[in-house]
Amino acid sequence: MIADTSFLIDIMKSDKGALKKAEEIENNGNTIVITSISIFELFVGVYLTINKDKERNKIARLLNGLSTINFDDDSAREAGKIFAQKRKDGLIIDPEDSMIAGVCVRRNETLITRNIKHFTDIDGVRIENY
Repeated sequence: MIADTSFLIDIMKSDKGALKKAEEIENNGNTIVITSISIFELFVGVYLTINKDKERNKIARLLNGLSTINFDDDSAREAGKIFAQKRKDGLIIDPEDSMIAGVCVRRNETLITRNIKHFTDIDGVRIENY
């Protein structure tokens, strides 16, 4: 299962719903992985905050032990398709969300997110929320 950035942020904030979901996933024998796109988004936050060292340390603790899926060529092609289709439909999607969705589609993985509306109606993206 791929963790969206919103899920990772909620884990760092000790959000009860996110922590419960993480426990449920692990108890079911599934593994939570992240994408390199989420690492990018987390570090954007680091460099926009006043207390960079504190945020960097929180991210380091979070990422410790998690596997990362890199944004590869196949995922990039899928993300481009997703982004273009949303635009044709008159809808807005952040490029980063289309990239995460592209990884999910290419890897046939479920996305764990609180931001359901960001990923709704994307063919091939299965969503679990909390």
